[in-house]
Amino acid sequence: MNTVSDAPPRLPVARRGDYAQSRLVLGTAQLGMAYGVANRAGRPADDVAARLLATAADLGVTHLDTARAYGDSEDRIGDLATDLPLRVVTKVAPQGPDATPASVRASVTRSLAALRRPGPHTLLLHRAADAAVGWPTLHEYAATGAADRIGVSVQSPDELRSVLTLPGLGYVQLPCNALDRRWLAPDLAALLAGRPELVVTVRSVYLQGLLTAGRAVTWPHVTDAHRDTIVDSLDRVAAALGRADRADLCVAYVLSLPWVTSIVVGAETEAQLRRNAALAARRPLTPAEGAVVRAALPDIPAPLLDPAQWP
Repeated sequence: MNTVSDAPPRLPVARRGDYAQSRLVLGTAQLGMAYGVANRAGRPADDVAARLLATAADLGVTHLDTARAYGDSEDRIGDLATDLPLRVVTKVAPQGPDATPASVRASVTRSLAALRRPGPHTLLLHRAADAAVGWPTLHEYAATGAADRIGVSVQSPDELRSVLTLPGLGYVQLPCNALDRRWLAPDLAALLAGRPELVVTVRSVYLQGLLTAGRAVTWPHVTDAHRDTIVDSLDRVAAALGRADRADLCVAYVLSLPWVTSIVVGAETEAQLRRNAALAARRPLTPAEGAVVRAALPDIPAPLLDPAQWP
């Protein structure tokens, strides 16, 4: 079985047009709140968070992913990453039915004030439903140079289909993992293949931590026996393909998808960050190996793939 070095090579950087982003983006929801079903360390103290950010820069991470909705994550980035060469992707606060251009601008203004970093930043809508009001407003930031790319965080393939028609779309973030076949629909593959300049960053590679926690936690919408079948299948195919473990398989699978630019993964500890960077620096699966993964896994209930439907 292959092993993963504790001293990974510097992270590869992917380019989409004039935009360059490391294959691993550091998610920072953990800086603003105790996040993730497998979280055991809670919200890190300032010294731990500062080391996380510095280590990310040392490893070659180019971007941090945050949002107005992530507690005080933006403020902590502003406090702790002042001198680090890290760019920021942040998301407008979810707007709801009363959204106005002014409310979108107010969210961006608060983000920029909290981050206290020179731009341009990458600005995303946190909800595809906010596009009608939010998209023209984000265009204002792109037009003035305050945003280097604008985009949308989507939850489902249907939302992705809807936002791909937005003029000037340069960035999407979506949830995908080794269990999730929804994004493999032929029409989506064709649409994404026709957008080589589009940055596609994938979150939930570990399905909010379920895939690495395995049997240690209860999974929503499946019995323990079904959970164990899924975990056993992942372990077997990881060993068969020479991957170190489930985490290695999960990262290698997602990075093998031809339309994926990067993955965004958070970390509670420096050790977790180094491990994730080591995995992202490894060779992704080949197309044939990806097919082996898909063939080996049992059927997955759709609600398990959508944390919004979890209890």
